[in-house]
Amino acid sequence: MVEEKQIISGIDIGTTKIAVVIAEWNKSDNSINILGVGEAPSDGLKKGIVVNMNKTVNSLTQALSMAERQADVEVNGAFVGITGDHIRGINYSGVITVSKGSNRQPVGQEITQNDVQRVLDHAQSINLSPDRRILHVLSRDFKVDDRSGIKNPLGLAGHRLEAKVHLVTSAINVEKDLQTCMEKSGVDVVEFVLEPLASAHSVLDENERKLGVILVDIGGGTTDVIMYHEGGVLHAGTVPLGGSNITYDIAYGVQTTLEQAEQLKCQYGSAKSALADPEENINITGTNGRDSKTISRKYLAGIIEPRMDEIFRLVKNELRKSDYPGDYTFGIVLTGGGSKLEHVIDLAQEIFQQHIKVGQPQLSGGVSEKVNNPRYSTAVGLINYG
Repeated sequence: MVEEKQIISGIDIGTTKIAVVIAEWNKSDNSINILGVGEAPSDGLKKGIVVNMNKTVNSLTQALSMAERQADVEVNGAFVGITGDHIRGINYSGVITVSKGSNRQPVGQEITQNDVQRVLDHAQSINLSPDRRILHVLSRDFKVDDRSGIKNPLGLAGHRLEAKVHLVTSAINVEKDLQTCMEKSGVDVVEFVLEPLASAHSVLDENERKLGVILVDIGGGTTDVIMYHEGGVLHAGTVPLGGSNITYDIAYGVQTTLEQAEQLKCQYGSAKSALADPEENINITGTNGRDSKTISRKYLAGIIEPRMDEIFRLVKNELRKSDYPGDYTFGIVLTGGGSKLEHVIDLAQEIFQQHIKVGQPQLSGGVSEKVNNPRYSTAVGLINYG
């Protein structure tokens, strides 16, 4: 008898937090039940890249043991999210001839699984520098002779098969460092998964992916972008700014600790100073013998808005790199911890001039409801991906 249930783990190694989610996948009804969630502050990373091995391993071990205790399961292997400046996306295509034998018959040959595999292999024959590798081959669509926009060419007849793909490449050394951290924590990496791709698996539905949508995942150190159209990925990219940049801005702006700045951001922050209340005051405790002081919510929003504005404008530049000029039916979906900022939708609407919503995982029952939060989009997506 086939094993009906399988344990899948996802680890989101972020700049501000490391999140571990352990789930049970039931093959018979394709349902996912979250068994355990662990989270620990992340110290050893900067913009998705390991800068301190020991600190990262400590945070990882902490988050792991928390999730393992709750799930009563030991994690041996996991899907691990990867992001950062080193991720590049490129649209590429491969072409093969399908005809078997030398004489060209007027009737094309039936396309087999082997042909599809051949054309996808061909689409990966790109010259990469030796320090990079292909992380994902995301197929967009196929073209058989002169019929384009085909999602699945199996069984169709033709002479020439072309595959359009979006290749995501990453730096091998960055992966190696993450892998070393995982090994030191006693966990094998089943596969590295691009974080926005994982997030898309937990917050977007099939219609959104088909009819066109842009997912913007605002993390601590990076903001990840992925664009879908007709069920395929058009473009994926990363902006090297995120929520922790806002925290630093607040710490500088009101002269306080990073811990208190983070708290101010989460509790009172707003992405739009015009909508923040100028009458409402916030008390800021003095640090290290300095006097306490009071600022208005509007003043705080005045520090946050320019940085949030910058992040969105960089995202807009990233979107321009894609070769799709049309409209996205479902506009933009924001997720990640940064999407929880008040009035973030208002600011995004102003900049992108499209429909904006905040997306989060939609799981039901028990522990699962705990992860229905934009902060866990990547970790839950890793499970769905797995």
